[in-house]
Amino acid sequence: MKRIGVIIGTDDEPVSKKYYKDNKKIMKPLEEYDIYGDYIPYDFAIFAEIKDEGEKNGFEVVPLFGESFTLKEANECDFIFTVFEGVYSFMKGGADGYKRFMNILKKTTADVFPSQRMQEFVINKHKYMKYLDQKGYNITPTKFVNLNNYSLKPIMTFINKNQFKEIIVKPELGAFKTGFKIIKNVNEKKVGDYLESLRKKGYTRILIQEFIPEFNKYGEIKTYWINGKNIYSYKQQWKDGEGVFQPQEKIEKHLLNECLDTAHDLLTDIFKDHEPLIQCRVDFACCMNNDKKCREFFINEIEISPTIGEQESNGKAYGLLAKEVINYCS
Repeated sequence: MKRIGVIIGTDDEPVSKKYYKDNKKIMKPLEEYDIYGDYIPYDFAIFAEIKDEGEKNGFEVVPLFGESFTLKEANECDFIFTVFEGVYSFMKGGADGYKRFMNILKKTTADVFPSQRMQEFVINKHKYMKYLDQKGYNITPTKFVNLNNYSLKPIMTFINKNQFKEIIVKPELGAFKTGFKIIKNVNEKKVGDYLESLRKKGYTRILIQEFIPEFNKYGEIKTYWINGKNIYSYKQQWKDGEGVFQPQEKIEKHLLNECLDTAHDLLTDIFKDHEPLIQCRVDFACCMNNDKKCREFFINEIEISPTIGEQESNGKAYGLLAKEVINYCS
């Protein structure tokens, strides 16, 4: 019997009571790991769905806990599907935890998907954003900085040349806005002080972009895909530090279609140039400077192991994802 390991352990995005009630039998095995109906993180729910689907098709499905699994445990699997990924390993274990996690994925004899190489390509934002630019996709002007070897002079030249009054700083290995900062009335001291604070926290690379007020006014359009097929989309804005979500039915149809067409083209390129992806989320933000067009969205981010709340798809995505995982392993 082939064994599939699913890397989990995020403790994030608990499923709804309705989802638990509708899938109580499928969730039952989670009690072995002290996970009960009052709080089931999204990744444990995905694991349970994969386990259920796998057992129907002759697979053994086991959990691999992201913070503590070993190379020996990884090698006991034929396949490893990553839900808990490198950013979580950094958030929970710092630079050492990230290095340990990635080394296991690199050394294991199991078939890891998405691959360790692909995960690093996406986690290292400067790599995939340069790829987007080379392919001709819209991205906002961006300065990439190595915090272990940088000078403030070229950074300030980039800011001044583009006439940025306010900037955002995003660290690689950052998630849920950790390390994210808006710097207003930007000057060299403010930039230097913040970059040094990130370096001391263990971040090694950051990117700098213009702060775009329209970003939150028009929101981010997030498109979720399984095996190259769009499953759902939604718009996210922020109010008082909390996410405000609108379903795809509330998104202007022509804007949504433009984003979906672009995301489809991008996934076609990624599948050809890198590897097919079981799941992916492509996020779009507004607005590019374009006098010929009122609002032009650009690719803001891609994630290949996204944190996906069950409510985003009314509980349907996890089952679809489980089927694709088993299809991949068959």
